[in-house]
Amino acid sequence: MAYWDIGPPDAKETLLLTHGEPSWSFLYRRMIDPLLSKGYRVVLFDQVGFGWSDKPSEETDYTYERHVAWNEDLLWNHLNLDNLTAVFQDWGGILGLRVAARSPNRYKRLVLTNTVLPTCDKTYEGSNYIGPGFYNWKNFVRFGGLKGPGKIGKMMSRAARGPSCGPDGNLSKEDIEGYQAPFPNDEYLAGANIFPELVPTPPDDATGRPQPEGGEVNRAMWNVYENWTKPVLLAFSDGDPVLGGAGYIWEKKCPGCKGQPHVTLKGAGHFSQDGGGNQLTKAVINFIERNQSKL
Repeated sequence: MAYWDIGPPDAKETLLLTHGEPSWSFLYRRMIDPLLSKGYRVVLFDQVGFGWSDKPSEETDYTYERHVAWNEDLLWNHLNLDNLTAVFQDWGGILGLRVAARSPNRYKRLVLTNTVLPTCDKTYEGSNYIGPGFYNWKNFVRFGGLKGPGKIGKMMSRAARGPSCGPDGNLSKEDIEGYQAPFPNDEYLAGANIFPELVPTPPDDATGRPQPEGGEVNRAMWNVYENWTKPVLLAFSDGDPVLGGAGYIWEKKCPGCKGQPHVTLKGAGHFSQDGGGNQLTKAVINFIERNQSKL
């Protein structure tokens, strides 16, 4: 697994920055320098199948449990990270929230942005926790939406745009090429193609391809978060049609959200760290500084 460990190793604050599908740590390029300027240690890594990590060529090589294990092996056994403020977005949260629930003592704070911890249980989650936007994405990917020259870069030019990209809100040619770079051809896309199919979904999954695997385990993880009192910040985007409306469950169920300076990232899309990067950076710094005395 490719990773970057930047800043003072003995810094008072260590930030773990996670990404989703089909992006990679390039997603955080607007945020890294401002975080380093505060004296923080910043750790990023690419999920297996993405960025500069290995990319197994068979879709069957990718499972929810296997990725959780790979994450834990890197973070705990190799890097031995502790006292983390973690930023979880998309699959960074789908995986990272399970990792955090299994090792809560390694975390100080959580920042959640456009992510979910799905259980397949609509009576627990609410009827629209996994909604039409996600199902549209799931079908888009399954029927070849990411395949072909430049398709990932083109998709990211829509989903990562926002005010942090400049006056017109658009990604530059170099930005788009950066997202595409880890995927020179379709042979490298097994992870990107299968990840939406691995998200736990209820029996009435609108695609007709429900995914029960992982839902029961995640429901057990919610027992941890229902008693989680460490600070949790919600920073969801107002322009994310996929998971942007999924923050409500945390305010309802997680005590750590109470009294925190939650923000809505204005004009940002699903990949909030890019188009909403300036807003998200300010929110993370404010969140850390506000919660120094509570730890």
